[in-house]
Amino acid sequence: MLRIKRKFIIGLQSAIMLIWILLFGLFIPKEIKADTNNEQTRLQVLQSLNLIAVSLTHIMTYNDKVVLDQEYNTIINNLNLSNIPDADIITLLQELMDLLTSSKINDHDREYLLNRFDKNVQTELKNRVRSRIFDTDLFINPYTTVLAAVLSTGSFYFNYRSQMDSYTKEKEEGKWAIEVKTMQGLNNFYKKLLKYSWELMRKYNLPDEWRLDEKQLSDYTAILKESDIARRYRKLERIEKSFQKFPPYWYYRGQSAQEIGNNVEAIDCFNKFQQIHQGILRKDPYAASVAMYKTMLTLEQADNATIKKDLDLILSNSDDADWGNILFTALQYARMGDSDDAGKLILRNLDNGHIAFIDSPDMIRKVGPALLLNAKPDVFNRIMEMVLKNDKVKNYDLLWLYGQTRNSDILKKIQPEFDRVLLQTSDKSLLNPLNLFKGNNISLFLPTRWMADNSIVILKFRSEDGEKEFHPSDADVMPELPEMTVLTFKDVFPIKKFIKKNLSAEVTISLVREKLETDKTTIEDYDIEMVFKSQIIGSDEQLSKMIKYTNKLFKVGKTGIAMEKPDKDNDDLTVWFNKETIILNGEAFKWSDEGVSISNANDRSDKGNL
Repeated sequence: MLRIKRKFIIGLQSAIMLIWILLFGLFIPKEIKADTNNEQTRLQVLQSLNLIAVSLTHIMTYNDKVVLDQEYNTIINNLNLSNIPDADIITLLQELMDLLTSSKINDHDREYLLNRFDKNVQTELKNRVRSRIFDTDLFINPYTTVLAAVLSTGSFYFNYRSQMDSYTKEKEEGKWAIEVKTMQGLNNFYKKLLKYSWELMRKYNLPDEWRLDEKQLSDYTAILKESDIARRYRKLERIEKSFQKFPPYWYYRGQSAQEIGNNVEAIDCFNKFQQIHQGILRKDPYAASVAMYKTMLTLEQADNATIKKDLDLILSNSDDADWGNILFTALQYARMGDSDDAGKLILRNLDNGHIAFIDSPDMIRKVGPALLLNAKPDVFNRIMEMVLKNDKVKNYDLLWLYGQTRNSDILKKIQPEFDRVLLQTSDKSLLNPLNLFKGNNISLFLPTRWMADNSIVILKFRSEDGEKEFHPSDADVMPELPEMTVLTFKDVFPIKKFIKKNLSAEVTISLVREKLETDKTTIEDYDIEMVFKSQIIGSDEQLSKMIKYTNKLFKVGKTGIAMEKPDKDNDDLTVWFNKETIILNGEAFKWSDEGVSISNANDRSDKGNL
């Protein structure tokens, strides 16, 4: 039902646009059009004609319904009619639309392609971050790598054309090949385009060398497919005379210059694009990409006002689906210290369901500080809300993200993760149902979000006999439980002797994520300690406590997990470890089975930072 409704709405929008174009072409008298000698008007006419010619060439050269669909949508949904000065151009566009309508891709294929594009951007972001983890500038300016990754994938318009060869199955099946009837109609349309072009070129006194013919555009399209960047640049340089008034030419030439390291030439090309660009399209992917490239190339020398001008161009030429462009702009605003505008753009992406920029620990580490530093509470909380739902992100990454806030605020956010921690005596085998929690071992129940790579758990046992330290090598791991990891440290203390002599002990669990060898930040590790104190209690009381904990540990609901009552013949006493204190980087907070107390355990007013 929703799909039918969506099709109806899209069809209605298309019909309204067709009517509008028809009315625009029929009822605006040619006498009131702008002066035919006006330079801007002449450029608008020229670029409109070349836009139609390029669309035709792309469709016929690629013979691909997806490309056809993109070109159709450029015309039906994206034309800036106020910048098209002649009704004859509207007539041409209307006829071209009629030819293309029957060969568009269906909604299912379009949705599949957009989902694949999102995955391409996500993969590129992650690969870029990982491949440059050894680069010093990644830590000096963490924005650069992410910005470059977003820029390299481009919008869907560019990304599909550069990734066409990867759609092997669809191509082999001829799934997206254009019908023969449509191709024939497009060939015939070329004849009409030639006649109209001749009339308009004479009317607006345009030099014929500025008009792009079929042969020139075919050669141009072949150049863009050239895989050797240096050769592509040289070929583009040779055709400058014919393409000097065609904005996309300057985009591709500037992109090629930038890729071979000629940044001065690249900036010059991008400036020429913006000088002649006439805004024939409402949302022009070329204009957005040019502004992005230019911003990256002028970061060091351009003032904020100039950069913001280009950022405005990026946004004005990007739809909600172009979330990479929006992320790019948000990061640039964050880099300049404008947290308000950065936050608004991040919320725009989140509201539209785009979360790839916080979808992995790697991205959290690179993008997080830029987005969260000085962010407004609504932005900060929304980002963290999404991150907390992501099982791939570990608690260490959360602590790192919260590093700019007070320790008390950190605890408020991740308190549930501490509530689910349990320290309990255990037998040599967790499979022994009778004396499960009456052995010399100590089992630590820990939410799996703490168990990240390069993380270690250390247990320190302090009693009248002194202090002993146990490392992961001294523990067995049972990871099969839902959402929990159980580490059993072996032979920690003699429980029978402990109970008989009525001894007491303090146990400290240190959660440490070691400094990565590639991590060039100044933080050596994450300093988190959880302190427990022993209490000798009856088996009935222990059973009651365990039933209470099952809900927290395994999220099984109010009834909990059924546990057998201990055999009356067994000893009636055991050891329970009460929660006492959580210490974050030297700042202690009270902790109990009821939860974390945000008030400082030492009644101090100062607040430490991670």
